[in-house]
Amino acid sequence: MALQITECAGMFSVHGNLYSSNIIILERHMSRFINTKNKVVLNLGRVGQLDETAAHMLQQMHKRAMKIKAHFTIIGQENANILSVMSQTKTSNILSHDRV
Repeated sequence: MALQITECAGMFSVHGNLYSSNIIILERHMSRFINTKNKVVLNLGRVGQLDETAAHMLQQMHKRAMKIKAHFTIIGQENANILSVMSQTKTSNILSHDRV
């Protein structure tokens, strides 16, 4: 499945699989919105698969947002498709509760 990013009122939902080959697309897209003025939620609830490189890139995106004190939240704890990889790579700490 091709990567699709939809947005509604500051919530960006990712549909498809996140791999090292396409995570840069998500990172570039989100970098336009993550700042101190916007409240941004990244919903990973519909991601089918995630590889280790993508998990680490999400962690880097989260760290950059925290460094500039941006209002950025990543949700997807209920998605079993990504949780095992995020736990294995020790990046699951960036996931907030799925109810924002």
